[in-house]
Amino acid sequence: MRSAMSISLPEKLFKKVKQEGKKENIPLSELVRKALNGYFFITEFRQLQQRALTEMEKRGLKLTDEEIFRKVS
Repeated sequence: MRSAMSISLPEKLFKKVKQEGKKENIPLSELVRKALNGYFFITEFRQLQQRALTEMEKRGLKLTDEEIFRKVS
């Protein structure tokens, strides 16, 4: 199911969205959906990252981002 919404954007941002939509050959609504999905993905990732760091601190583990990346890759 889809729901519609109306948003207002500053003119400069609206022009960038239109240009990007043309460049990628996708409708504005699809571009905004992709942008929102990316935003929520990053937000959720940061929350998970923070929870993991908090848990690591509780356990006395101190790893750099690079070490963590190597362990999960």
